[in-house]
Amino acid sequence: MDNETIFIIPLEWMTRYKKLANFGKVKEDSILVNKGNYTLLKEIVDPEELEIKDTIDLKYQSSSKLKATLRPYQEEGVKWLVKHQGNHLGACLADDMGLGKTLQTIATLVFSKEQLKTEQSTPKTVRLDLFSDPLEIKTYLKALIVLPSSLVFNWAQEILKFAPHLTITKYIGSDRKKIAPYLETYDIILTTYTTLAKDISILQKTTFTYLITDESQQIKNKESKIFKAINDINATHKISLSGTPIENSLSDLWSQMEFINPGMLGSFPFFKDHFKIPIEKYQNEERIKELKTLIEPFILRRTKEQVAKDLPELSEQIIYTEMLNEQEKAYESQKSAARNLLLGIDPIATNKIHVLNTLTKLRQLANHPKLLDSTTEDSSCKFKDVTSYLETLAKSHKKALVFSSFVSHLEIYQTWCKAQNISFVSLTGQTKNADREKIVNEFQKNDSISLFFISLKAGGVGLNLTKASYVVLLDPWWNPFIEKQAIARAHRIGQNNNVMVTRFITKNTIEEKILQLQERKQHLSDEIIDIDTIPDYIENDLVELLR
Repeated sequence: MDNETIFIIPLEWMTRYKKLANFGKVKEDSILVNKGNYTLLKEIVDPEELEIKDTIDLKYQSSSKLKATLRPYQEEGVKWLVKHQGNHLGACLADDMGLGKTLQTIATLVFSKEQLKTEQSTPKTVRLDLFSDPLEIKTYLKALIVLPSSLVFNWAQEILKFAPHLTITKYIGSDRKKIAPYLETYDIILTTYTTLAKDISILQKTTFTYLITDESQQIKNKESKIFKAINDINATHKISLSGTPIENSLSDLWSQMEFINPGMLGSFPFFKDHFKIPIEKYQNEERIKELKTLIEPFILRRTKEQVAKDLPELSEQIIYTEMLNEQEKAYESQKSAARNLLLGIDPIATNKIHVLNTLTKLRQLANHPKLLDSTTEDSSCKFKDVTSYLETLAKSHKKALVFSSFVSHLEIYQTWCKAQNISFVSLTGQTKNADREKIVNEFQKNDSISLFFISLKAGGVGLNLTKASYVVLLDPWWNPFIEKQAIARAHRIGQNNNVMVTRFITKNTIEEKILQLQERKQHLSDEIIDIDTIPDYIENDLVELLR
């Protein structure tokens, strides 16, 4: 103290005010707390002395210009987004796939456009000359929506369907820079993550009313050009749309929150030491609770089970299949080589590429020997079980989506379909975006097409395939959320039939281990924001995977 006496700060004070030290900034004799951290004050300040109120009390009212009837939970979602807009706080809409995040966002933008007109109740006019009638100056919303390239068409169609009065442009392609001078004359500008990263010097010249990221797990890598570019855009309001703010690890969550409310979770080194390591490595319950308190007001997550009770039933089954003799010998040989390589028997330095490449070979062998050697005549028991199942569906005139992580795996079944005269369509990463709509429409409208073969990553988003009532997952993926996205192509609003999901798993292989790994690791994200996650590093579980 000033008079050279020592005051020992009580432990109770240290415990109570430590979060102010972690998240507050000292300015003269005050401590300033980021607006996004207002929930901390509830634990620190006496409730009778604390007053938290909305900056602007915006009341959402549906517009007649919105050509859709919102379900109750969708209207609640729009009200939640509008509330955050009024308080100038970012928001992450993290509803399950198929619950209409796009529609809720469009409804919010329609409301915002109405608000602009209300604020300018007396329209501004300009007279070009003494003899002409004055012209009303139009007000534009200027919402920049950033998407994976495969979703640009979907968003354009949804906007035309639900809000045809909004003016839209696609800032993509080789001619896009011709549009650049006129970006402020549109309500909605659609662009892709890749384009934004390339054209950041152009796009950051405009101050957008809204900056919206769809499938915003695309910005999870804090070191990427996309993450840096997205945070260089000038915008009044920010929304991220993602069914999975945590896709691989808590690092993803930091990136999401840093985008919508910069500084809310502190610097990444602080976040890593304070939350990521204690939670992921030690399952620290106190830190889990603290993190949940911080992010809860900014993530709205509803599952199908909670809100879309009128959706048809979703059933899931696992069909276990054996390996044939030659396949099993090849698998055991490959597994032995993998153990030697990855578990340090051979003095070869492992890295993530080695790990993934080696484990991929095991996954391929568990499916079909042809995935490693296209010339082999060896078959697989899984192939026989799957083709028997698909043949039954086709003969019963059922439509099914068939997913695999390997394009070459799908090609084996497509060859079989041709031999059996079973009609099909396919979609992979090589499919041009312009062709996606044609392929989807063909499957949805042509009853003679039974099967839709889709590579897991290429078809996980942006597809509405409600004509299919069966989903077949040929092989498990590290990230169970990708599988959920695949299932949601069929089990979504607009589906009238019960949906049956069938996973084919080869016994006594890495496929069984992947399922066990998913189950063990799922609890982490559930405790924080009630969604699925996978392990940050596959290497941590190598011994178990290769046991």
